[in-house]
Amino acid sequence: MADLIMLVGGSRSGKSSYAEQMAMTWAVQDEMEVYYLATGSIWDDEFAERVKNHRLRRPTDWHTIEETCDIDKALLAVNERGAIFLIDGIGAWVANLMYRDNCPDFTWNADKGKLFFSQVEALIAACKIRSGRIILVADEVGMGIVPENEQARIFRDLNGWTNQRLAQSASEVFLLSCGIPMRLK
Repeated sequence: MADLIMLVGGSRSGKSSYAEQMAMTWAVQDEMEVYYLATGSIWDDEFAERVKNHRLRRPTDWHTIEETCDIDKALLAVNERGAIFLIDGIGAWVANLMYRDNCPDFTWNADKGKLFFSQVEALIAACKIRSGRIILVADEVGMGIVPENEQARIFRDLNGWTNQRLAQSASEVFLLSCGIPMRLK
């Protein structure tokens, strides 16, 4: 089973940079390859710029896998025995799953919820099969006001439940605020 570490925080909290530093340190220390699993879908110019900056920050010898929904399958497809996987990020993945086959007419129901949570469990199962280290970068979105629209509330809830389930499975969980990691587990 891979060592599963979860980093959670708000926007611009420093979680991605901290995850990248962890991966770099372990890559040298453990002599392991790093696989960066990017989940973001580029929707607009602002997000494209954010992705570009993330790419420029990463070492050139890291392997990048872009997968928006089936990250469990992407994890298992890598034949490397011991490796470091940095999954950035869980919030984008939640949104991608929420809207997969659900646009432009969005609806949500119990069946879609079951399918969503089967994907969360599939990710956890894939993490248990892997060896090496897996770093999950997750967004904390539930500390603010209740969103005014239904889709945003559904996302907030799905994201929060996903974070809870992943944190239960993680060996270590850190909350990042102002670039400072605080160990929760």
